[in-house]
Amino acid sequence: MGNCQAAEAATVVIQHPGNKIERIYWSVSAQEIMTSNPGHYVALVVTSPTLKSENGTPLKQLKLLRPDDTLLIGHVYRLISFEDVLKEFAAKKCVKLGKLLERGGLGLGVEVRKKGSGCSNPNPNPKSDNKVST
Repeated sequence: MGNCQAAEAATVVIQHPGNKIERIYWSVSAQEIMTSNPGHYVALVVTSPTLKSENGTPLKQLKLLRPDDTLLIGHVYRLISFEDVLKEFAAKKCVKLGKLLERGGLGLGVEVRKKGSGCSNPNPNPKSDNKVST
């Protein structure tokens, strides 16, 4: 007659692509998880207290972890593919660039014309630094 619910809460829960759930019974570094799952980042699943979905349930957001972050017991984490991370950063960069252009351009005296989404290549200069600000 043990308390199974308490044992389940005392785990690190990792959601893999394909709906596989991994439970670890001790704290572990994000680097260890990323090393054992090449091509993936670890993200903390955070329930937003203010944002709601269409049916009124709280939205879940993902916060990417650094390799030196520790996955804590009692929290839920998700593995995110490298490609999905790049797509998300490119989309955010595109939105920021679009807002800047709507406010009057970059102040460089260059006229910019919009074509379609205008963000098919978020980094047209391959030699520039690939850092993305969030």
